[in-house]
Amino acid sequence: MVSTYSKSSFYRMKWLDFKGVLFALLFLVSACFGDKFVFNDDNILSQKVEEKLQTIADELYSKTGIFVGASVFENLNKQSLDDKFLSLNIKEPFAFIALAKDEKKVEIYADKKTLELFNKDQILSPFPESGTILPILASKNGKDIYNAAILNGYGDLSEQIAKSKNIKLVNAIGNSNKDTLNLLRFFIYGSMIFVFCFMFYKKRVAKNV
Repeated sequence: MVSTYSKSSFYRMKWLDFKGVLFALLFLVSACFGDKFVFNDDNILSQKVEEKLQTIADELYSKTGIFVGASVFENLNKQSLDDKFLSLNIKEPFAFIALAKDEKKVEIYADKKTLELFNKDQILSPFPESGTILPILASKNGKDIYNAAILNGYGDLSEQIAKSKNIKLVNAIGNSNKDTLNLLRFFIYGSMIFVFCFMFYKKRVAKNV
């Protein structure tokens, strides 16, 4: 009985070791050959933001089959943003946010069918009441403007596509980042109103002198 138990335990341990190795190999293969949605070779985006975008992209791709990606380049090295995007060889259907930091350029690329699933002009609008990328980039509020701008724009883009496809994203960015954008809008408009009132007040004072 003792030798049988020992032999059984030995084979059980061997099987557990084999399963552990198998799971490790499967994880490694998944990491190596899984779809890459975020291209952050210049490390402009933080790891936390990159992981969040990748999580949203994985879910959206699994539910719609649409590749929704993003890339932030330090500079274009005398290439156009279009050429940089084309060099990534993204397959249809897709939607893709590309930003060049030094050249201060941003664009959303998409195939014809996917382009119908979201409002490109609204996302890229320079006006705070509608745009979700440019108003943040224009705020010049430190290093994190690129993380905030891409996160907001990507969240808006992915949620619009999901809504058009009648699906719900479990990993959607939600209201927290939208509240940040609304706060920025409030600050911008508040500053404009303050400047206007101050100029009006100065004119009134000058007339009364």
